[in-house]
Amino acid sequence: MEYVLMAILLLSAIFIIVAVIFQKSADEGLSGTIAGGNETFYGKEKAAHGEKKLFKLTLIACIVFAVAVLVAYVIQPDYTYSFGADYWKSLTEFRALFS
Repeated sequence: MEYVLMAILLLSAIFIIVAVIFQKSADEGLSGTIAGGNETFYGKEKAAHGEKKLFKLTLIACIVFAVAVLVAYVIQPDYTYSFGADYWKSLTEFRALFS
């Protein structure tokens, strides 16, 4: 279960990074005006549809990532009692008895 959860976390994190890199910014500046000035109406509609699809997939990946992090937090073992300072102190005292 833990390995599957880690794989989901890793894949969703990589997808989020790649998807955010591929998304266009809202303000393209002068380069967007020069390069995109000769697009047709249909070309703009197709690009807008692709951007909306990428945005939705990014949003879904972010939700999956957040849920996976919450599940990983809930199912993690509780190490507070077995590896606390008191545990190590008692362990060294126990070893001192037999030395």
